[in-house]
Amino acid sequence: MSLLNDPAIRQRLRFNVLLETLTEEEFGSLEGKLEERTYQPGDIIIEDETSGEEMFFLTQGRVRIAKTNLNREEQVLAVLHPGDCFGELELIAGRPRSARVAAVDHVTTFALAREVFEALVRTSPAFSVRLLQVLSIRVRALNYHFIRETNRNLDQSRREVRKLEQLIEATKKVNSTLDLDELLDIILEMALRIVDGDRGTVYLIDEERQQLWTKVSRELDGSGRVTIRLPIGKGIAGYVAATGDVINIPDAYLDPRFNPDFDKRTGYRTQSILCTPMRDKDAKIIGVFQLLNKRRGLFTDDDATFIDALSVHAALAIENARLYEQEREKIRIERDLLAASEVQRNLLPKHVPEVSGYEFAATTIPAKEVAGDLYDFVRLDANHLAWCLGDVSGKGLPAALLMANIQAVIRDQARSTDSAQECVVRTNRVMTESTPPEKFVTLIYGILDTSAHTLRYCNAGHDNPFLFSEDGSFRRLSAGGVIVGIVEEFPFEEETLSLRQGDVLTVYSDGIAEAIDASQEQFGEDRIGAIVREHRNGSAADVCDAIVAGVRAHVGNAPAMDDMTLVVIKRV
Repeated sequence: MSLLNDPAIRQRLRFNVLLETLTEEEFGSLEGKLEERTYQPGDIIIEDETSGEEMFFLTQGRVRIAKTNLNREEQVLAVLHPGDCFGELELIAGRPRSARVAAVDHVTTFALAREVFEALVRTSPAFSVRLLQVLSIRVRALNYHFIRETNRNLDQSRREVRKLEQLIEATKKVNSTLDLDELLDIILEMALRIVDGDRGTVYLIDEERQQLWTKVSRELDGSGRVTIRLPIGKGIAGYVAATGDVINIPDAYLDPRFNPDFDKRTGYRTQSILCTPMRDKDAKIIGVFQLLNKRRGLFTDDDATFIDALSVHAALAIENARLYEQEREKIRIERDLLAASEVQRNLLPKHVPEVSGYEFAATTIPAKEVAGDLYDFVRLDANHLAWCLGDVSGKGLPAALLMANIQAVIRDQARSTDSAQECVVRTNRVMTESTPPEKFVTLIYGILDTSAHTLRYCNAGHDNPFLFSEDGSFRRLSAGGVIVGIVEEFPFEEETLSLRQGDVLTVYSDGIAEAIDASQEQFGEDRIGAIVREHRNGSAADVCDAIVAGVRAHVGNAPAMDDMTLVVIKRV
């Protein structure tokens, strides 16, 4: 049954904006020429750029008139309600449809064919006048809509230009300092200015600890800055750091991830939150922006877009600041190492002893700026000279510090006993009490009696020295015990030897025997012994220089892997 038989529908059609000026006779003759049509929500009633042979009177539901713009985005021009009409322009102009019409609700229309429409225009002046009035109103409405959209687009363009200006200004500002704390403050200030936010935090990622960290103020006035850390994945900022998602929360207290502790402590009220990842030029997440309380309205997608653009410049500036800080730290460490190296050189003997009937030579070559090897000579009295050579575990500054400590202990103990064994026992006791078990030293300590021409020594885990006689025979000095610093009450032993004219004692650290060439071959003890045998008739300095030259020729351009120290004592 036609809906025209429904009085309410008939009345709605009778008093349609375009038909209400018809006489009852004109309307009655029109009823039989109207075709009822129904549509479901989303149905297309008229497609843009198609030919049109009919117009429509809307009696039930709403329709949306829209046009696709150059960006292929649908722009709504109007929403029509029951009592309105559409499609008449194409009948007048004879041109394709100028927009798309789609059903918003369940829609009922009555279609009027072109020939009937044209007949009404010719025969009914009232209809023609009303048609002109409707067209005039729609032209006015389109003009208003055009002006409104133009102004809206202009305002949007102005806002975007302003944000671009702010982004350019931010880019300049973030490159104005290399101090990381100051830089983070500038980045936050510029981010808040761009999005018109009230407060915020810039977090950076600590990859080693898998944490976010930042410096924040305990109070609203900016005082009491402290460093805070939170695990990646925890809270809103942690979630963004873990996923890279942008989170825009209009009401923070409705989000279970929000932590209100700061609000409770300070009285501040967090309302809206925009949390975005900070990415570098390779799209790697290096931090998080968390911005609070947009002053006018809520945070938008455009706000997130501009913060994303800022993040690339911010990430580059942060990387530069970090590199600058690393370089400063490197320079400071190098300066400290140079100072430590100077101190260490001053701790070693400035020259070898001058003793009638004996020659001495010594050298140390650190693998780094400072060494963990030590050698020393201590004059006990007119006829007794203590000497030692040690190799501390490790290399570099930690080993050098331990070396200085051991040297001080040995010097102290050397003057309190004339026994090599007792000096090593006491040194071992002090070291086991004052150093962790992973810190130790190999040590050989001896006392030379220059009048009786005897040598008492104790070898605590050190490479066994060579003692060559004038005829080329040799022995190794192995009496003693374990390395110093491991077993507190170890029963070390000592041995006493007689030295004859021409005897050459060569004491060295493992850095000499274990020096490797490019093919990973060690210099070895056999080469050391061969060099001493070959140069035993020369001076102590000749033996020392020959060993160092042999090691350097063997190693070539290969980097030094360990400290190298050498002491040569010869009775002449």
